[in-house]
Amino acid sequence: MDIDSASTPLFSCGLDLAGLAVSSDLLYYSWGAISELRTNPSRHVGSSSLSVEYREYRVRNYRIIAFIVSPVTEKYLLEGSDLVPSSDIPDFNFLCSKSNPEFSINRAAKALFDSVCGELSSLKYQVKEGAKSTPYIVTGHSLGGSIASLFMLWLLNALEPTTTRRPLCITFGAPLLGDTRFQQAIYQYSTWNSCFLHTAHRDVPFPSIFPAMDYRPFGTFLFLSGSGKACFEAPGSISDLLMRMKPERGGNQELQDIHYGSTIQSLRSNVVCKDVTELSRREIESYKAGIIAQLTSIGLLQNEDEARNSWVDKKIVKPEKAAITQKREMFDPARKLNDVKVNMAQLEWYKKMNENGGYAYYDSYKIKRLMRDHRVVEFKRILTDYWEKLVEEVEKKPQKEDVPLRKEWLYGGTNFRRMVEPLDIADYYKVKGRRDYWNGGRLNCYKKLEKWLKKAKKPDTSLNTRKQNIRSSMTEDSCFWAQVEEAMIACEAYNNGNEGNFERLVEFETYVFGLIERYAVSPEIFLPDSTYMKWWKKYEGILTRRSARQPGLHNSKLVPFMKNSRYQEYKVGKYDPSEDDE
Repeated sequence: MDIDSASTPLFSCGLDLAGLAVSSDLLYYSWGAISELRTNPSRHVGSSSLSVEYREYRVRNYRIIAFIVSPVTEKYLLEGSDLVPSSDIPDFNFLCSKSNPEFSINRAAKALFDSVCGELSSLKYQVKEGAKSTPYIVTGHSLGGSIASLFMLWLLNALEPTTTRRPLCITFGAPLLGDTRFQQAIYQYSTWNSCFLHTAHRDVPFPSIFPAMDYRPFGTFLFLSGSGKACFEAPGSISDLLMRMKPERGGNQELQDIHYGSTIQSLRSNVVCKDVTELSRREIESYKAGIIAQLTSIGLLQNEDEARNSWVDKKIVKPEKAAITQKREMFDPARKLNDVKVNMAQLEWYKKMNENGGYAYYDSYKIKRLMRDHRVVEFKRILTDYWEKLVEEVEKKPQKEDVPLRKEWLYGGTNFRRMVEPLDIADYYKVKGRRDYWNGGRLNCYKKLEKWLKKAKKPDTSLNTRKQNIRSSMTEDSCFWAQVEEAMIACEAYNNGNEGNFERLVEFETYVFGLIERYAVSPEIFLPDSTYMKWWKKYEGILTRRSARQPGLHNSKLVPFMKNSRYQEYKVGKYDPSEDDE
């Protein structure tokens, strides 16, 4: 099977997903909590024209937080359908990012949320603690669903994903909440969009009441009617279906309530799906057949001729296929982690083989004397592509903290940087005349991974532990070999008469010994043919000539370390820097 055909969805699972949602207890219990709150309201919070009520319920193993808003007319909603920019919504600045710096949400929903924001702050803290052991559902009806969605986003931003159970937000007949950029802001978090299930009844105009050109859906939509159910995820197809389901009605009457409870109960008790066996065999075996079954189930298609209408392909099938393909192609670092581990293991083997042969892997790769030096190029490419993509995706997302990578990814990225960046440095300086790798050749992913590691403030490993692990260690400064190359260039310049480079050489000498004292440099640098040892021979010659002219002027810790071959002790973890101070 070729890649293209393998990535094309063959079947639509929307009908099965809709059936699963309806038959589960979650919808039923969520609507039950809303009904209980409407029947026994405990308080009113909000303006004189609208009031917000919410309450937390415990139902079996769940905790359900329900929101409702006093009934309003369609005319009232339309009058308040304008959008508020994110600059006026400081509580949701966490959704802004470099790639999506602003968005807008419905003014009425924003005002209602603001009216209870103070009280919801304490509720958010309670849920944050409770979600460590108990699954939460946040639910709401009509505008209460809008408040529930905003609270859910607020909550998701506060939760620690590694220690808490991610809540689920279920809304019933809620109007669309924000514009395209708001939708994109939510999509920046790969898991957040899947936390929202919006239920829309065919006879309820709420979800489609605002202008389609200004508002866009997010999350998954469950469409219900008296005869069936359907489930869609693509924003384009959802928008089109909402408009097609919009009932004709007057604008100033109070919006009638649809009792979702009886509809859900009816659909739970009866598997209702209109017969689609009249469709051609070809369509039955296609992805489109699943879409047609869903549209037929909720009464939007009546016969085969209508099913073949171009709007089904253009407005529903195509967007839904695209949404599935996009989800499959979405960069998932966890899914590709095994490939990363395999290629890192290959590089570790490559490093060890070169050390056994008397070469630093940096130098072997630079001159490419053996076949394995050429094969390693592919391992390097795969790893670099992975981490470049990961850093790029992380930077696109809103940043809640100074260190946007979880600990395990940050340390994995550090190992990658220390192992692979020397190979990039080798490629860079292999071209004659190149200088200043940091500004001329360093990839952004290396810069970001190093910056994030520094901000993470990882505790230093003890010196004894470093000594014990020195044989398998990597040089901590991934730009070490660039420093060596620049020092080599400085030696050549000095020997050509530019003695001003001596200060640069002294700085490098101090830098190297600082690494040695902390056991922060790999012992491979002391292999006889390494670029570092070549530098030392050049530098030793410079020091000898300067000493002949001006004896005793140069005081150095590195010089006796190198001249007395103390690096042989360093290689096996026996060198003690404190002995040099005695």
